[in-house]
Amino acid sequence: MLQLTLAAALLLGSAAPSAHAADRLQRLLDRFIAEEELDGGVLLVSGPDLRRVVVSGIADRRGERPVTEETRFYVASVGKMATAAAVMQQVEEGLLSLDRPVRELAPDLPLGKVANANRARLVHLLDHSSGIPDYITDAYEEDEAAKPERLPRSGALLAYAAGEEATGPVGGHYEYSNSNYVLLGHIAALRDGVPFAQVLRSRVLERAGMGSTTVGADPRDRSLAHGYTEDGDVSRRSWAATTGDGPLVTTAGDLERFVFALFRDNRLLKPETVRRMMTPSENEEGQGLGVALWKDRWGRGVGHDGRYDGFEADVRYYPGRRTALIFLTNGNQQNDEALLDAVAEEVFRR
Repeated sequence: MLQLTLAAALLLGSAAPSAHAADRLQRLLDRFIAEEELDGGVLLVSGPDLRRVVVSGIADRRGERPVTEETRFYVASVGKMATAAAVMQQVEEGLLSLDRPVRELAPDLPLGKVANANRARLVHLLDHSSGIPDYITDAYEEDEAAKPERLPRSGALLAYAAGEEATGPVGGHYEYSNSNYVLLGHIAALRDGVPFAQVLRSRVLERAGMGSTTVGADPRDRSLAHGYTEDGDVSRRSWAATTGDGPLVTTAGDLERFVFALFRDNRLLKPETVRRMMTPSENEEGQGLGVALWKDRWGRGVGHDGRYDGFEADVRYYPGRRTALIFLTNGNQQNDEALLDAVAEEVFRR
């Protein structure tokens, strides 16, 4: 890790130190992209004393189109925060209740063969304590690789989880499962009576000012970062994803707007609802309702990360510092080191 500090830039706020801060962040990003053999990435730091966005690498190998601040990345499970925010709005409005059984909220789905689905309640979906098995099975991955555009993009995806064993008792354990958020998106759409993409647009994207964010993406859009693995360009799988477990294609700037709208400015939810989302689960202290929670040397944090073939994202917000750290890339890193750990060290160290 670089033995550098942004303290001067943070304290003085003059043009020269700000430029030095950007240089240090740029070096951190460039080094990480090179060491992890990623195609490209964008890093955003935004707080009361510093806002910087730096980019590195390419968004598309064909023509070597560079990453810019406006490049749009698939952010995988980071989108679960938006799904949770929309559902919690419906809870505030009395359209949903955290204690309501899933079987009553999704009566149109054949959930009888999906373990725990008939016993779980809405809150169990939000904090991953339902025990409902993940729909991302070998059969799903085979079908997705062959024909991603033809897969069902609704609660019908739960058919892939039918016959799989429960991961544990309802409400009595923690096990992360994408099925929970597919169900949440399906339920939110039923409650509003519109497609889930429209639920997110009206309840989250428009309210937060996320004008560069879409649910799914058109492959012809030249603002997109293409995701790569050893199999080449695998982007279409991600761009076709529109269910509640990972629906968003977005920019670092739009995620900044989302984080501040939700956690800082209470423009999406009431303060007491946000506090409920940030209350640790009884089964896992690092899990809230739709958000990950942690405490490190820099304070308490809330956010979410995301990873799928060809894309990774990490979004962190430190309420005590009113600062957001965001990293997006169109590749998959080789080790478990998180770039934002090093970024936090540079930004917060005094």
